[in-house]
Amino acid sequence: MSDHWRLALRYAAWLLGAAVLISVALLFFYGADHAWSFFYGAAAAVLSFVSTALTISLFAGRSMAAGLMIGAGSFVLRLAFAAAVLGIPAYLGLWPVVPMLLGFVGVYVVENSAAALSVAKSKKASRAKPGTGDEAGRKVEA
Repeated sequence: MSDHWRLALRYAAWLLGAAVLISVALLFFYGADHAWSFFYGAAAAVLSFVSTALTISLFAGRSMAAGLMIGAGSFVLRLAFAAAVLGIPAYLGLWPVVPMLLGFVGVYVVENSAAALSVAKSKKASRAKPGTGDEAGRKVEA
């Protein structure tokens, strides 16, 4: 399994676990409709998040133009997916909309925060390693 799939599935498992815990709390305080609505929104966002790993897999071995087309198409499909999975239940009034939207948005906030922290940590670690360009301004004495 490639690194991006491993990362996406690991984050998806953590996010779904957190969504289950929050849904259980919502079940006790607000009832089954709110709990299901929140979990549905979070699960939809996790599916959208994991689809990013599929997009990255499709980039491999492609030209720059093909990669840009795949990326743009994937972005449009993810937006259409989000509009459909959130819009249809909201329009039909199947369950409360606010918990569903909070679940969806919550996953995106956590996902982007975790990614930003991961990138910051990896950049910090690469600066500490020799041979990563940190010594460009230093003189080497023999």
